[in-house]
Amino acid sequence: MPAYELLLSQPLIESTPERQQAFERLFQATPVGGLIDYQLPYPKWQYLSWLCETKELVLHGSQNLGIDTVEPQQARDIKAFSKQDAIYATTNGIWVIYFAIIDRKNFPGLSLFNSCLQVRIAADQWSEPFYFFSISQFARIQNPWCEGMVYILPRQTFEQEAHQQAQGMEVVFPHWISPVAVQPIARLRVGSQDFPFLDQIYGHDDEKLVKLYQTDPDGFPWPEALVS
Repeated sequence: MPAYELLLSQPLIESTPERQQAFERLFQATPVGGLIDYQLPYPKWQYLSWLCETKELVLHGSQNLGIDTVEPQQARDIKAFSKQDAIYATTNGIWVIYFAIIDRKNFPGLSLFNSCLQVRIAADQWSEPFYFFSISQFARIQNPWCEGMVYILPRQTFEQEAHQQAQGMEVVFPHWISPVAVQPIARLRVGSQDFPFLDQIYGHDDEKLVKLYQTDPDGFPWPEALVS
């Protein structure tokens, strides 16, 4: 199966003045560091993405509901950018919820395999985001979802992953890191019901995925390792 057939398109957003005004009022009404009282009729991921589009903010997802200061942690990954001692964050509201709702505490050994990207389609224009999500199949069949928290962080100390070339296209990832601790300006509780692609998360064979990456580093997303 070609890689592009496994990518998910972002759901359509109906951007209206009423929606923008509701988001702005909610942001202004939330006390600094406080829990957002979200009662709007729009999906939470849209609000989170709007925050990053209109403010100098990034998003960090966690199963830990009580973080006062987000600290750098040593990440484990194959890519150099993704295995640093840093805070990892994104500016995409869907991607961050994925990281917040997977119960890694009660499923030790569970691995995540995912991406969020945009492709340059003109000199000054990018595509809408595309997504791919997979977790270890042994955990996926047990529905390892939990409540999580999205921590909304100031962007000043964060650096975005560099643009890359893939299959002749320029690709950008909403992937950011900070080497220093950051205090949240707000937080939003999320659950599996807030993730629009819950039924489209793949499962993968961990050993097979590692071997395929080693033999074919450019073969993303390595369909042979996936279980639908």
